[in-house]
Amino acid sequence: MFLIPNLRSLQADWLLKLCLIISATALTNVSAAQELEKSAPQRVEELQQEFSAAILDLKEAIKAVKKTGHEFYENKSTVAHEHRKKWKEEAVVAQEAYKRVREASFALFFETANPGTQVNEIVSIMNQELLGQGQLSKCYRTTKKLLALYPEDKNLINLMGRVSILNNDFDFAQQYYQKNQSQAEQFSVPEGALYGSSLDKLATGYQRELELRASDAKGEPLPRAIIKTNRGEIVIELFENQAPETVGNFVSLVQTGIYDGMIFHHVLRNLIADAGLMTKSRAQPIGYTIYDEHQRPNARNHYRGSIAMVAKNNEPNSGGAEFRIMLVPGPNLDGESTVFGRVISDMSVLDGIQETFRVNEEEDKEEFIKDVEPDVIESITITNLRDHEYEPNRVKIK
Repeated sequence: MFLIPNLRSLQADWLLKLCLIISATALTNVSAAQELEKSAPQRVEELQQEFSAAILDLKEAIKAVKKTGHEFYENKSTVAHEHRKKWKEEAVVAQEAYKRVREASFALFFETANPGTQVNEIVSIMNQELLGQGQLSKCYRTTKKLLALYPEDKNLINLMGRVSILNNDFDFAQQYYQKNQSQAEQFSVPEGALYGSSLDKLATGYQRELELRASDAKGEPLPRAIIKTNRGEIVIELFENQAPETVGNFVSLVQTGIYDGMIFHHVLRNLIADAGLMTKSRAQPIGYTIYDEHQRPNARNHYRGSIAMVAKNNEPNSGGAEFRIMLVPGPNLDGESTVFGRVISDMSVLDGIQETFRVNEEEDKEEFIKDVEPDVIESITITNLRDHEYEPNRVKIK
């Protein structure tokens, strides 16, 4: 989402992106509608009409913003503040027009086999933003389709190499490295998903994870939890076979309703989303801890979508109600915290979750983001429970 820039930045980042989008529509004399199948279904035709209308609105909005901005800089009189006010109003209109173009472009892109050069170019420009915004699922799907349309594009190959790791697609990342060994230094995952682990180790570990999932599917159904948030529903599967005590504790807490109204208090974009510690107004401790299960020989590892307990100050047997959803793979946490489930739908909800902390890279520390509204767990519902009681095995305090 673009914030309204000050007038000094009018010709910088914000307006440049909008102008790039407009210029992308002039890359070819063949319209996207002409490149679509002649017998395009009604839905595609409607999308094309919306796309064309949105582009026209954006062009007009940019023209107005540039005109008013020019008037502001040229006018040295006492009415300059009126130009500034008008410019801000027009900037908001331009932002809304941009959003409309974005929605129409992605809708057309995903609902047609090849929507045409114009739409593809616009989506490619917008796709660059998705990774930084934490929209990993959408960036992965978009890049994958763009790469199928333009298989020789080196920028797309490089982006796919990065986003494939973040989305647990280690096979593609290995293929990328094998084909681009000479460019290995240019390939980086600044989000920290590798943490020193080799791709071979990640790929091997994930193959084991897939085998465990296949085994789970053949056996007695696993319990599931539906986490209803203000952004949508997340469905998770609970690993009772590998972490029975942690699952028992989680289910028992859900049944008390303790999670209802709790917030995602510790969210780092492209890293983690923690919940289960506090509401918007206060901390909500449960008064006990449970035993770790990450040392079990069949313990599950941390991948994108994994659900794990949060240990307090990395102390053993210190988990309780707080849990973590991995937004990217976290091999550095394997053997450190108990993974007791995974998201089976919808990771896109988590990709849009409100960031509450940022990493200050200069000082190498996390910083709380002021004046943000954390996302909320409205309720959690458990399904597929097995025929036994679910109780916490509390740590015995000496």
